[in-house]
Amino acid sequence: MSLHSDIHGSHELQKRMITEESLRRSSSQPIYLSAVEIIGGEGYSSDFFRKLIYPLTDSSDYTLKELVKRVESVQDRFVKTDAFRDVNSSIHTDFKTIPPENVKNYNKDKSIPTKVLFDVDSFNLNGGTGFLNVNNEDALAVNFNYLNNNFYGNAELVNIGVDYSPYAPNQHLLANAKFLANLNDPSYKFLVDVFNTHQNNKSWQKAAERSLGGLIGLQYANKVKNLHALTGVSLVKRSLYDIEEEAPESLRAFANDSLKSSIVTQLAYSNTAFLNSITKNFPTDGYTFALSNEISANQGQTDSKQDKWFSKTTLALNLYKSFWNKNFTLHLSNNIGGVYDPSKSGIHVSDKFYLGGCNSFKGFSKSAVNTSGGLQFYKVALNFYAKLPSAIYTSHLKPATNTPSFEDGQGYEANPLRLYASLASGNVSDDLLSDNTHAGCFAVGIKYINDWANFDIGYNFAQRFGSDSQQGIKDGFQLSVSIGGSSRYT
Repeated sequence: MSLHSDIHGSHELQKRMITEESLRRSSSQPIYLSAVEIIGGEGYSSDFFRKLIYPLTDSSDYTLKELVKRVESVQDRFVKTDAFRDVNSSIHTDFKTIPPENVKNYNKDKSIPTKVLFDVDSFNLNGGTGFLNVNNEDALAVNFNYLNNNFYGNAELVNIGVDYSPYAPNQHLLANAKFLANLNDPSYKFLVDVFNTHQNNKSWQKAAERSLGGLIGLQYANKVKNLHALTGVSLVKRSLYDIEEEAPESLRAFANDSLKSSIVTQLAYSNTAFLNSITKNFPTDGYTFALSNEISANQGQTDSKQDKWFSKTTLALNLYKSFWNKNFTLHLSNNIGGVYDPSKSGIHVSDKFYLGGCNSFKGFSKSAVNTSGGLQFYKVALNFYAKLPSAIYTSHLKPATNTPSFEDGQGYEANPLRLYASLASGNVSDDLLSDNTHAGCFAVGIKYINDWANFDIGYNFAQRFGSDSQQGIKDGFQLSVSIGGSSRYT
């Protein structure tokens, strides 16, 4: 917590200094908390703020040390709501208030009437975003998203999104709605996440799939330590339909409807620095860790042979290291996953792992590393990024200082354009240890990473090792472009 005042002028500044000095001299003198005032935060309800400041208002008698500690605690509660861009607090002597006569004095010093101010700057409460995505795989995909940070006046978050691609071979319509509400401790949030999906997977799975379901759970976030956790219960109705004649029997066994129920847990930690600390587009140093697990049961609606239970775990690690004033960056990623199937008779095809595609494994078409999927997978990738020479591209400059800015997120960004070389290896199988085949890809290209404009132009050299099969290999030129805009600013 910082002691400050928003009052300007030499006369008021002198009063401010005297006030702070009088409070500092009262370290052993009792303090009477006369008022807590909140500046800003329009649109939020009184009940919302009342819950946040409750640890401060449940008592009115403090020492200065106790009051400062309690104010810091409440300020931390404001931050944990994710509703405010900035939160400042200050402590002032309240000259207009006389402590009530019933305030007990245990020494000769009288209580000092004091008020606490919280000055908050809210995020823009609601707005929409839209993106057009074009790549070699999906032809054209459209993403729309609506976000409201204050749905009922208590900093509830509502997020509605749609991802739509009308063109073959990977037509899909994915709709999602998420609701987050703060509990008494804002570190914990109540989560409801529902979705409805339709996907044409005939190009690799010989069938189409639709699903309807959701998750109810508890989400924990510690922004100071960059730690996030989730635990919840999920229920999903799934259907495989329009199955082609050449589809394998392992897929046909799960035709028609099935119901999947799961206990889901997730844990994520990050400690990363970015090229631009505001936009956070390009990680330069640090690491991230993500672990997810589900214990699930699948029940066939018409066929009891589909009844299965299993456990599924995935782990993702990312390491970043930059050199020479962030002109060069190394990124090492490692992803592994496994399914424990006690019945050994096969799980639903939608619960298996798959690799392949521009966002999964470059150099292979969608899910083509193993179109049958597997119970285990791994992917290891090493990426090397290099800033373009200034003779080719120069980042935006601040007009006033004419120097590159690493901090301004309003258009004067550190250069997010990078040349890259990438080497990846991976495989999907029911038993990785006994499977001697592996997929590999070497890619070179140029990438631009921005909030509203991203592109990746490269050339891929892909190959299977331990197998002569060329199925799904997609060597050659790759293009991925994403352009978006928003009616909401942060």
